[in-house]
Amino acid sequence: MAMFTPDNHHIPQNNQLTEQVSLEFVAENAVLLTWPEIIDPNQHQQIIQIEQAIKQNFTCALLETIVSYNSLILYYQFQKVTQVQLIEQLTELLNSTQPSTLTSTSKVVEIPVYYGEDAGWDLATIAAEKKLTTDEVIHLHSARRYRAYALGFTPGFCYLANLAPPLVMPRKARPRIKVPAGAVAIAEQQTAVYPSASPGGWDILGQTPQAMFSITNSNFTPMISVGDTVVFKPIDKTTFEQLGGNVDHE
Repeated sequence: MAMFTPDNHHIPQNNQLTEQVSLEFVAENAVLLTWPEIIDPNQHQQIIQIEQAIKQNFTCALLETIVSYNSLILYYQFQKVTQVQLIEQLTELLNSTQPSTLTSTSKVVEIPVYYGEDAGWDLATIAAEKKLTTDEVIHLHSARRYRAYALGFTPGFCYLANLAPPLVMPRKARPRIKVPAGAVAIAEQQTAVYPSASPGGWDILGQTPQAMFSITNSNFTPMISVGDTVVFKPIDKTTFEQLGGNVDHE
C-alpha cells in the first residue's frame, strides 16, 4: 500500500508542452499537476488534452479528474499504483504529448441575458465608476466570447474568462448575503452565472432565465463544461419573461 508523503516533484522536460509543470501529492489518493499561474486558452487546452490522455491510459486506477485554470488534479486508487509508478507514467505521458496535436471538441453555449438596471443590480454603479454608459458596459460584456476554465463554488457554477479590460474590477469588499439564481456577474478578469441562489461577492450585470444545470434520474449535468465557449446574448425584458424569467430585485 502506498504511504501518503506530501511532496513536490518537477517533471523532467523533453518538450515545450511540459515546461514548468510540477507534480504534488496532495492526499494519499490525489496528485496535483500545476502549470504557470496564468489565464491562457492555449495552456488550458493543453491541460484538457493531458486530462484526456490520462483518462485513456489510466483507466484501471483512475477515479476522477478535475481541470482548473492552470491545474489538473487526479484522484486514483492508491492500492493499484504506487507514487513512484505514477510519477514515471505521468512523466512519460507528459513528455510524449506534442502541442501540435492540440484539438478542441468544445461546444458554443449561448446564454440570453436581460441587462436592465432592475436585473443588473450593479450595472449603473460599474458604468459610473468606469466612466462608461450602461449600453457600453453591456456591449463590452456581451461582445466577447468566453472560455469555460473551471467548475466550482456551487454545482453548475462555471468560471469564464477573460473580461474586456475596461470591465475588470475586484470582488466586492462585502459580499451579498443572497444573489439570485441566474445572476450574470463579473469579478476581476472573470464572469459567471450563479446557478442557484447563494451568497456572492461579484458585481451583477443582468439576469438570465437559462438554467445552468439539469438533473435527470439523479444525474447532474452542468449546462457549461470546461473547455466550452460561452456567448452572452442581450435580450429585452419581454423576451426574458417569455423565456420563463422573473426578475429578482435587490
